[in-house]
Amino acid sequence: MGYTSGQKKEMDAIFEAFAGFVQEQNYFDIVYSPKAGYLRILVEDPEEGTISLDSPEKMLEYLCSDVINDVVYSPDNPKKSHDDRVLTAYEETESRRRLAAILETLKGEKDCAAVIADRYIKAYQGMEED
Repeated sequence: MGYTSGQKKEMDAIFEAFAGFVQEQNYFDIVYSPKAGYLRILVEDPEEGTISLDSPEKMLEYLCSDVINDVVYSPDNPKKSHDDRVLTAYEETESRRRLAAILETLKGEKDCAAVIADRYIKAYQGMEED
């Protein structure tokens, strides 16, 4: 994969920060290949469900969305919203808590964890700012 050394270093840090979360998941995995780069693979359908994570931004987008989905579809979620893209107060608070805990471990990240979490929660709900 044609990452710059800076991109590879940043993606390694992101992967390391999310490694515990990824390890706990049973529906997807993220692997690294020197030839193909980082790949997000759906366990039940790797042929159709493989996505190349070709930038740090794309990797963060998928992983943050996966954390939010984990909260939304958790059996512990007290009240699921009827709209898949509108988070309940619990879902938003719990997503922010989980993302902040993971993102605070990023080394050398210039954005603070709360800003990144906010960005991806808004993106998840289709409320991105231009």
